[in-house]
Amino acid sequence: MSDYNIFLESTDYRRRFPKVRGGWTKDKIKRELKKISGKKSELIFHKEITKYDTPEEFIENMCYHGSGGYIGDLKPSIVLGNTANFGGGYEDRYYGISLSKDKEIASGFTGASATGSVAPVIIKRDAKIKELPNIKDACELEDIIEDLWQEGIDVVKIGEHSKPRSEQEMCVLNPTCIVVGKSESFRVYQKAKMPSLSKEELTELWLNSSEKYKELAIESWENSNESFKAKYGKEKSPETRWNSKQQKIFDYHQENVKKYKERTMSNDIKDFLGKNNDNSNKKKIKP
Repeated sequence: MSDYNIFLESTDYRRRFPKVRGGWTKDKIKRELKKISGKKSELIFHKEITKYDTPEEFIENMCYHGSGGYIGDLKPSIVLGNTANFGGGYEDRYYGISLSKDKEIASGFTGASATGSVAPVIIKRDAKIKELPNIKDACELEDIIEDLWQEGIDVVKIGEHSKPRSEQEMCVLNPTCIVVGKSESFRVYQKAKMPSLSKEELTELWLNSSEKYKELAIESWENSNESFKAKYGKEKSPETRWNSKQQKIFDYHQENVKKYKERTMSNDIKDFLGKNNDNSNKKKIKP
């Protein structure tokens, strides 16, 4: 498989890491983790959604992150000085970023804080994910972290998510393969339930993602242009407001939306005709 997608963007999310002599060690891993983070950006969040061909693929890679403090760019707790607010729920330090497929579970990752935050997080398309059903907690990965880095693993699926009481945890080893969306804050005491977005809501998010991406990109350019004009007394080049690469991403998603709607309509028609045939056959049966 090519390391570049159709947008000529690399899908090798480990490309910035150096080739290490003698293999990865914990010290080498920590040195690299200090340099990178999972970026928080509503603009990039919607851009990454558009790259998924179907809402089902997007939903499969949609998660949530909870914290006892403000959620910004995300780093593994092993390289953070403040152990109270990095999220994950138990104030343990490890080589990954804890996410959950369930928003309510993620919102409980607040430690001893009186307030909390939760944010949607997307695992980028083509990230390398490894399932470890026998691991129960992200802390257990420390014993095999060097092997996982040697394998080039970006994310580990912790435990069996189908089991009752599962935290549905995904542990992100490589922060560059995720992007964080808009967070929401809450008081921990008597917190209301925070259900995950439904399949219908996530599908709607996918359907509208390219339009939202374009809206946020142009808004970002206009804000940047105001600052540029104030500093230099002239406007930025109009060609940079919405460039050909951005348009290609937009068109790619719009084409996938068209295919999805045609497929959905075709299935609806088949279901409708099937029900009509069933009803017709029932009417022909004599008592």
